[in-house]
Amino acid sequence: MTTPRMSRIEMVMHLQSVDLFRSCAATEAVRLAQIAELVEFAEGETVYRPSEPATRLYSVVKGQVLVEGDHEFRLEVGPQQAFGVPEVLSGRQRRTSAQARTATLALAIAGEDFFDLLSNNINIVKALFREVLDESSPVGAPDQQQVLGLVQTAARVQQS
Repeated sequence: MTTPRMSRIEMVMHLQSVDLFRSCAATEAVRLAQIAELVEFAEGETVYRPSEPATRLYSVVKGQVLVEGDHEFRLEVGPQQAFGVPEVLSGRQRRTSAQARTATLALAIAGEDFFDLLSNNINIVKALFREVLDESSPVGAPDQQQVLGLVQTAARVQQS
C-alpha cells in the first residue's frame, strides 16, 4: 500500500475550497498549506474522542467522517468540509467524537501552528470571522464558544 501524497499546490487548492477557509485569499491559503499535514484514517478509525485535548483541526479531502456529541448532535462531514474547529478555536477539550465512516484523507492543522500563523496574519483571522459569523455558511450559525474563540484569537494577534 502506498502512502497518499498531495503537492503543496493541491493543498492550496483544497484549502481554498474548504468551507472554513473559503474567504481566505490565495496568499493565506498558501500559508495554511505550509502548516497542513496529510493524514489518513481507515474506515471505522477514531479521529478523536470527547474529553481529549483539541490539538488539531481537520478538513476532509476524500471520504466521510461522522462527528457526534451530546443531545443527539450528529454531523456527516465530507470533502471540502472542516471539523474539530470550535474546540481548537476556544481552547477547550473535545466535546464531540469523530470517526471515519469510510477510508478518509484529510488535511490536519495543529492548533499551535494555526495560532502562530494567525498571530502573524490578521487577514486569516478576518476571513475566519467572516466565515464563522456568516449564518448561511456551511460551517453553520455561530455559537457563543466559536465567537469567543475568534475574539480571543484576534486579541492574541493584536498583542503580537
